[in-house]
Order: sequence, then C-alpha cells, then structure tokens
Amino acid sequence: MPAHSKSEHDLQFCRVECALTGLRAVGLLCAMSDNPPAPLSPPHVVGEGYDFETIRKALGGQQLPPNFVIHRDGVILGLCVGLRWHPLAESDPAEVWVGRNDPLPKWGEKLAATTSPLPVYVRREEGGKWFYTGWHEVTGSSTELNAIKHRLKPPVITNISRIIFLKRLPVA
Repeated sequence: MPAHSKSEHDLQFCRVECALTGLRAVGLLCAMSDNPPAPLSPPHVVGEGYDFETIRKALGGQQLPPNFVIHRDGVILGLCVGLRWHPLAESDPAEVWVGRNDPLPKWGEKLAATTSPLPVYVRREEGGKWFYTGWHEVTGSSTELNAIKHRLKPPVITNISRIIFLKRLPVA
C-alpha cells in the first residue's frame, strides 16, 4: 500500500452528496474525513439530564475549553451553561453571561454572531447533570455597562463581558 493511502479502517466518516448532472443523471460524491460531521440533531430528550462527556461526544465537540461552548474547529455546536454562572439560562429570553477572562470574550463574540440554532443544556446544581432544554437561537447581545452592572451578583458573578440573549425554538 502506498504511504499516502489510507486503509478503510483509517477513514471512519464519509459524507455523501447527491447532485443532478446536466444529463439528468444523479451523481453521488463520497467525501472522506477523519473528523465526525456535526450532528443534525442531538440524540437527547428535552428535560432529561446527561453528563458533560456524553453531550460533547454527541455534538462532535473537541475536548478544549471553554466548556460553556461545545465547539469543533472554532465552530460553536451547542451550549452547556450552569445556573450558578448563568442564573437566567432558563428564562424567556434565556441569557448567557460571558466572563471577562481569556478566552471567554472571544467565544462570547462568536456566540453573539451565531446564526444557526444551537442545542442548550443547563446544569441546575454544581456537580449535577446537564438538562437538555431544546434548540435556541441567538436573538441579541449586549456589552452595555448598565445592563451588565444590574446582573453582577457578588461574590460569585463579578465579571461579565457580554450578555447573549437566546430564544427557545418550538419543538418540531
């Protein structure tokens, strides 16, 4: 086997695309990848609790901080937010309070710019399970100092760089 070839055991994932050619024939293209594709839907039930690793694996996220955003290659795939740091995470609209320590503000900017729906998980008590609350979309963001000041809750929450507003999407 040539050095640049991969055996079928080395390639674990294949994305198939279908297209109609100019001759009205269907063409299939299989693009091989070593990385799993982002899931279309988390295999989870609204209201059920899961451990963090199960969520990260189900969404295809990398084992990299920050853990409030499940991400792969710089793309946010889902959110895991605890009520201790995000006390309005189950409100309507839900709020994610992004901290000031690096790299949190950068990820807050990415989250604020996210246009696709995201699965959201909320941990209601420290050390507890993460409860799937459904699909949400980002509806806005604020870095306005007065808005931030009203949300500070010393001694736990003392540094917020951005507030992200999320709307829960209806269950399909």
